[in-house]
Amino acid sequence: MRRAGVIRTAVLLAAFGLGVGGCGRLGDAISETVSARACHPDPETVAALRREPVMTRTPPGATLGATTETVSCGDEPPAFGMLDREVTGAGAADGVSLFYADLGRSSGWKTFDHGVHVYDAGKPDDTDCTWRLQVVSTAEGTYHVQVFYTPRDLRPTCL
Repeated sequence: MRRAGVIRTAVLLAAFGLGVGGCGRLGDAISETVSARACHPDPETVAALRREPVMTRTPPGATLGATTETVSCGDEPPAFGMLDREVTGAGAADGVSLFYADLGRSSGWKTFDHGVHVYDAGKPDDTDCTWRLQVVSTAEGTYHVQVFYTPRDLRPTCL
């Protein structure tokens, strides 16, 4: 009896996710469960994100570090890909926040009013999912610009 309830709940959640999300390239393994699917970075998405002004420009006088790419895929959501770039010598958080808000707005990012970082925003990608941007303060004048995206095999379950 308990197992039937778990299966029914899983089926309902999967149907809800497909009905609401409807995102992604639906050929990306919809028939499998999230935990059973492969999870890979998406080279096209990573290339597009690397060209985004929020990943290539810094506040005046700041220096960009190397970009780190990661993909986090486990048995439980959320699964995501991320690009992370350190920015050093950027100054006070208020100025950095204004810089990224202006830069983000001019390149299509929508600021989250409820953000808890120096800057939080989202931007739709070309698969009806959303990229998430956060600028995180890690030390005086040092920040991490992080962009999260949904791996290509998991697009139907958008972030």
